[in-house]
Amino acid sequence: MRPIWSGTITFGLVSIPVDLLSAVRPRLTAMKLIDSEGHALGREFRCSKDGTVLDNNDIVRGYETQDGKMVVITDEEFESVAPEMSADIRLKNFVLLDQVPPVYFQKSYYLSPSGKSATAYNLLTATMSRAGRAGIGSFVMRGHEYLVAIVAANGVLRADTLRYADEIRDSKDIGLPAYSKPPAKLVAQYSTAIEALRRNALDPGELEDKESEELRAMVKAKNKDSNNVIHRTDLESDDSEAPEHSAKVIDLTEVLRRSLSKRVVVSNARGAEPISLDERRAARGGGSVKPVKKKVSPAKAKTSRRP
Repeated sequence: MRPIWSGTITFGLVSIPVDLLSAVRPRLTAMKLIDSEGHALGREFRCSKDGTVLDNNDIVRGYETQDGKMVVITDEEFESVAPEMSADIRLKNFVLLDQVPPVYFQKSYYLSPSGKSATAYNLLTATMSRAGRAGIGSFVMRGHEYLVAIVAANGVLRADTLRYADEIRDSKDIGLPAYSKPPAKLVAQYSTAIEALRRNALDPGELEDKESEELRAMVKAKNKDSNNVIHRTDLESDDSEAPEHSAKVIDLTEVLRRSLSKRVVVSNARGAEPISLDERRAARGGGSVKPVKKKVSPAKAKTSRRP
């Protein structure tokens, strides 16, 4: 895996070069949106008022205030408040891991030693594991500043990005009922039920994605039936995740069909099934294809003979 960020863990007089690697990957159940011929669908921006398709030059940033107004922010103004570029994970303090509420954790990354920092990396990992503490700090990646908790587990340092305090909803704000102490008899019944299912450790096998497994099995079965498969010969870029404008797709096979001889056979996903090489030669009139000698105009011929 290629690192998505490289920098240095710094605190006090300690400085350890590290690489940041993603610890998670998307679920395999995600599917692409296509048309009936298998072409990927693009996205475009439209005005919500009149439906006009907007170009990049027509789009500006708007900050919505509490009273519903939109304050326009230019690119220059946005860059002026962007965090200063830095290649450091600055740890400000070390706290007990259980002091960080789970709701604050956002996304996990692995940190690997970079260059010749393996000794210092292992030393920090062992020290943090013994202390049972997480380093809290911040770093800048792709123009954004992230809060981060550095955690040591199983001989590896993990970087967990954290949500900001104003992103966390208070349970009182979402209408949860007020806590009231239940009868001791009912608590004992629930305790018995929990004890019956108690395990000393979590089995990772229980966290497998059953839905993805069933989906892959379904795809494998349907792939054997040609009626369920769209045969594509064109290659298209996957821009379904990029918020860009959709563009007209140029059919290269049509361009080839117009520029080549009428006897040349060109097929695409919308045409018939691909034919064999012998059939293609037969369609051209049989035998191997002879190179076409390019005609040169007299003017060009004279020019080419000049020293």
